[in-house]
Amino acid sequence: METVIIGERGQVTIPKKLREKLGIKPKSPVVIELKENGILIKPAVTVPLREFSDEFVKQLEKADMMKKGEKEGILSKWKKK
Repeated sequence: METVIIGERGQVTIPKKLREKLGIKPKSPVVIELKENGILIKPAVTVPLREFSDEFVKQLEKADMMKKGEKEGILSKWKKK
């Protein structure tokens, strides 16, 4: 267990040993959760996003092997209600 001081702007420095153990580097995102008995700070899981060109999307659509009814069924499940 470590004790730290909260700065004037509410900032907390996570001790180096803990940052290294959790793989938290400068500018890494973290998740802060309010728990019944305190606050939990943990590394955030991030997923890299890829951007696809219109041409690539057209190629994927052309290669699509789903039948029309299957596609609509899947898409209807994912649409917002």
